[in-house]
Amino acid sequence: MLTYGFPLAIIGMALKYAELKPIPCITYSDALALRETKATPVLNQVRKDVARFRYGDEQHLDEALKRIFRYGQVTAEGKYSLVLVFEAKALQLTDFEQRRAKFASFFGPGVTAEVVKGGDNLYEVRLISDGTTQPTT
Repeated sequence: MLTYGFPLAIIGMALKYAELKPIPCITYSDALALRETKATPVLNQVRKDVARFRYGDEQHLDEALKRIFRYGQVTAEGKYSLVLVFEAKALQLTDFEQRRAKFASFFGPGVTAEVVKGGDNLYEVRLISDGTTQPTT
């Protein structure tokens, strides 16, 4: 028991400590149907990465993802949109607008970005799939 049990218990405790639980993803039914055909591979990967158990990642990443990853939406034009919500007390809308092109280029081809003020110190970055890149599941 001491030979195998103690090391296994230590390993188990280390994994439990390093465990990051999945972030809940709120998706609307119309967005879910559209996601299957319009979401880019990068947007699907972002969604899958935050909606799975992870081990060994930075603990602060868990809190950051809880704050920014919210939901999939359909835009007024009928395009799929993955929305990241940031709480930033020290930033203004213009700070996010200056980085809009960076958001779009970071998440790959076929994605445009919109930035809107969502409330007190809340800013939404909407990653909109233009449908030019074939989705992967």
